[in-house]
Amino acid sequence: MKKLITGILIFTTLTNIGYTQGFYLRLGLGYAIPQAGQTLDGTSQPYNGSLNDSTLQYKVKNTSFSAGLGAFMGVGYMFNEHVGVQLDGNLGISTKQYSFTESNYNYQGVLSNVTVQQQAKSPFIVIPSLVLHSGGNKIDLYCRMGLALPISTKITQNQIIVNAPGTGALTENDISLSVTSSFSLGFAAAGGLSYNISDKIKIWGEISLLSLSPFIKEADITAASYNGQPQSITGAPTYKFSKNIAVDSNGYNSPAYAQPFSNVGINVGVTFQLSKGGSHSSGRKGSNEDIDPNKPFRRR
Repeated sequence: MKKLITGILIFTTLTNIGYTQGFYLRLGLGYAIPQAGQTLDGTSQPYNGSLNDSTLQYKVKNTSFSAGLGAFMGVGYMFNEHVGVQLDGNLGISTKQYSFTESNYNYQGVLSNVTVQQQAKSPFIVIPSLVLHSGGNKIDLYCRMGLALPISTKITQNQIIVNAPGTGALTENDISLSVTSSFSLGFAAAGGLSYNISDKIKIWGEISLLSLSPFIKEADITAASYNGQPQSITGAPTYKFSKNIAVDSNGYNSPAYAQPFSNVGINVGVTFQLSKGGSHSSGRKGSNEDIDPNKPFRRR
């Protein structure tokens, strides 16, 4: 009887073991809001806001081209229950559009209203990071810190110019551009907690931080229309930006400026354990006092 009870206790302890080492897959969704940062372009105009040119009254708001709904997918490896590495890919699936309007702008000698609309086109950022876990059995606190590598930060831009020439009739010019950025390192971090549903599945929630401001590199005209009629863009100039460039009078070569991609996000998701490289007890840890075959079994 003593051996039977001892065997049952040992078996119960072993069946509560959960594996924390090895590879895992991480999927999630999140929403990001702009973090304070760069909010003016190279002409000192806001990305997001408005300006009455006659009185120079500005209204400027925080801007981030990575703000909005995003998806996350990553893989990681835990060396033990406390330390691991992780590689995440963050994709913007519904980013926020920003619009800036300047009234009474002198465009080719005519007072006009100019609206500039900008939006990131599916930005994709890769984040390699170090991950630290508390090692909790059911609820596990964690944090991660790493670099932000901007793989794609392309921005679409529409410039809409509406004026009233001498005839009094409104005219509208609509110019579309594709804006690319230079490669630039950023910083990413997050803190959160996960809940173990089983040895193979966890759900998690976190607050993340992204600090990234790549420099603008190039702007190309992709489409143009006049009063709704498409116009030919053959021979349209390419606008170049650089930290070291000779600025020309027509604006085709200009100094680079930072594009805002920093944000603060709230993310939720699920983690799947892919392989087992080691184990720790996820139930009650045994001790010499709990299971000691040298001690007599005491009947009640």
